[in-house]
Amino acid sequence: METTIPVANRIIRESIKRKAKDAEVVLDLHRSSYKLLSLIPHLASGEDIQAVDLGWMRDLIDVPVSSRARVITGEVFLLCYLGFLLRELKDFWRVALLISIILHPIDISDSAEDENSKLEKQRDLFNAVENSITKLGLEKVWEVKPLINGKDIMTVLQLKGGPLVKEWLDKTMAWQLAYPSGTAEECLEWLREANSKRVKLE
Repeated sequence: METTIPVANRIIRESIKRKAKDAEVVLDLHRSSYKLLSLIPHLASGEDIQAVDLGWMRDLIDVPVSSRARVITGEVFLLCYLGFLLRELKDFWRVALLISIILHPIDISDSAEDENSKLEKQRDLFNAVENSITKLGLEKVWEVKPLINGKDIMTVLQLKGGPLVKEWLDKTMAWQLAYPSGTAEECLEWLREANSKRVKLE
């Protein structure tokens, strides 16, 4: 059975003679750019985040919203979704954003004069989204150290390892993104409460 190889992989590895890892980076950038694309309207103008399909993130986030959270309910989803996305992209997030801006539709006519207008609008849109990400404090989010680690989770929840540890690590990072001033003790307290609720529902 033949294995299907993405065109980008073949071009980068065979034609340009770059490493396989470079090909994966290119593919990840393009995948992420489409995820960013759906967030551009909200990040640029504050459009209702409920209109955006955040997919798997809705199952991941179990963060209670209170007066201590820095964002309202809809913003929690945006913040966590974007935070996880940028943690994957790291320093390449602006490259992914640039690709997203190029893909984002801009209303102009076909005249050459309006082509310059399109470039200006794309530049302004890029700057607006970049500023929003900076204001959210996510421009270096991959450098944020988790408040608790896998060992803490296994101890508190009496787990021996497995996929549940990774799931709770993601959930606690989502909590941390929503509560940037929260402490490790507060995160552990939330972890116990969230797990208790989960056990009752099972």
